[in-house]
Amino acid sequence: MKIGDKIKEERLRKEWTQEQLAQLLNVSRSTVSSWEVARNYPDLETIVAISDLFGISLDRLLREDKQMAKDTTKKLKRGQLYKYALIALSIIVLLYFGYNAKLRLDEHTYRSNLEEYGWENIQSSSPAQSKDESNAYELAENDITYKSHLLTAEDSIGFPLPEQNISVITTKDDFVVDVSYENEIGVSISPENDQTVSKQFYVTVDRNGNLAESDSSWSEDERQAILNYLSTYQDTHQELIDKTLEKISEITGK
Repeated sequence: MKIGDKIKEERLRKEWTQEQLAQLLNVSRSTVSSWEVARNYPDLETIVAISDLFGISLDRLLREDKQMAKDTTKKLKRGQLYKYALIALSIIVLLYFGYNAKLRLDEHTYRSNLEEYGWENIQSSSPAQSKDESNAYELAENDITYKSHLLTAEDSIGFPLPEQNISVITTKDDFVVDVSYENEIGVSISPENDQTVSKQFYVTVDRNGNLAESDSSWSEDERQAILNYLSTYQDTHQELIDKTLEKISEITGK
């Protein structure tokens, strides 16, 4: 016997109308009617209430209604999946806000360190550029100039590590070294420093100033000219690289 038939049987045995049973269960009469004709089923909380009201066990109420048992099992599984999804979402939200708070703390620390070490915050008089320019800093020491653009916490989302939101470009005369967010070191090769170089190149080097990556578009003569340039000015590049990494360490406190 299906649960709807049992509800109807017990209701009639007590000589209750559908309206009376509906009032006792705090549902509508049409809801009771839909149970009795098997259009749908009561929820778990209501099944317990029906069991208490009629004074029959849940086992007796549900035993023969296999479809009801299947539907109830599905509802329980959906409830468990919902619970797990909610837990996972909560963890993701907590991690996001925790990471964002860490980035904001890093940004505050970097700005404080920049100020402490004498970097000048470059402000723009143009309203359209003021936001970006307020994150630009410059420091001049003897014949070397350092420039940095500080990424905000919002800009930093998606970068592998919070401490990688500092880059510094260092210039001395016509020599330029750039240490980027990913700690990639670049060197600008200028004909103004060496006439054997035919044009301006930007190359990636290691911490010792040696070529780290070649470009397939270079001719063999260009590649050899670049290698000769790096070898000739390796001491200058090495000095600028060391000083740049030292500045980044001061800013990040690492």
